[in-house]
Amino acid sequence: AQAQAERSSNPIPTSVLMGAMLGSLARSVYAVGLLGNMLWTTALMNIVHLAPMSKAWKEGVCLVLTQLAWRIALLFAPWMSIQGDDDYAEQWGLVLSLMDEYDSEDVREGKPRRPLFVLANHTSFFDTVLGVAKLPVQVLWRCRTYMAGHLFSFPILSTIGKSVGHFPVYFASDEDGVFKVDAKKMEPVEKRVDSYLQGGGWLSFFPEGQVNKNPEKIMPFRFGGMKKAIEYDARIVQMVFRGNEQVWPRKCQVGGFPGKVRYSMRPIAPDGARAFVQIARAEGAKEEVDMPDHAILAKRAQELMQEQYEALAEDKQGALSKLHGKLQKDNKKD
Repeated sequence: AQAQAERSSNPIPTSVLMGAMLGSLARSVYAVGLLGNMLWTTALMNIVHLAPMSKAWKEGVCLVLTQLAWRIALLFAPWMSIQGDDDYAEQWGLVLSLMDEYDSEDVREGKPRRPLFVLANHTSFFDTVLGVAKLPVQVLWRCRTYMAGHLFSFPILSTIGKSVGHFPVYFASDEDGVFKVDAKKMEPVEKRVDSYLQGGGWLSFFPEGQVNKNPEKIMPFRFGGMKKAIEYDARIVQMVFRGNEQVWPRKCQVGGFPGKVRYSMRPIAPDGARAFVQIARAEGAKEEVDMPDHAILAKRAQELMQEQYEALAEDKQGALSKLHGKLQKDNKKD
């Protein structure tokens, strides 16, 4: 009775109630738009896979259809303020130019083409939606990623995952927070991944390995992806988002709440993962002396992602420009 009396004497402000109502309305509108776009997209995907095209072309077309659907959904949700850093397009232009140059050089010398790895922080399902929507088409076309195996049992997501050629991840336990994979089930999957990379494909994934409950602190990177980066001497860029968990909270099945999101991309290993580690070892950090290459790569890449995330908190681009200058300086040490 006392609690009820206290609530009665302290009513929720009208502005708060209106804000909550508008937020729920915005989310509902976005959800309807997203679902509608995904339905026509999956229908077209089924038609695409009947067309007389190669598997790679079918998957590429399906990826572009997914990007179009998610871009349209975002276009009709202006209450989500989404802003990339000023040189986002320029950075991708430089990376793509370098990748074309490196591919041509590898082909001339008869070497296998080294892949590009796109790493991103993970705080929300919106990371996937926004990442796909904002990647250049040339990058999206060649990129594949890992998807939790259980997502392939969802009606719409399974169609998308299979149509674009993503790779399932099978976990050994369904327990929340347990992310040890089923090694036996993953063997054929990793063979598919290796075959794709050896054929000139690229890989995009969340190196933290799970949704981060504390977005302000980038979690340690899991070693699996880092080992593969070293094995293929992948060139690495990092795409970082800030604010995704506000517009699509971690435990919500669908997002669309009003909020501000920022994102950026920075190349951290344009000359390859091995050169990146070589530069790191040359600095002589005592704690890294006995660390294997993949552990150094994981540690340094996590630190750079943290800096990139913090730079996005700035109102201006000064912090990102400073980080970009640092990365360029480090890469010239090689």
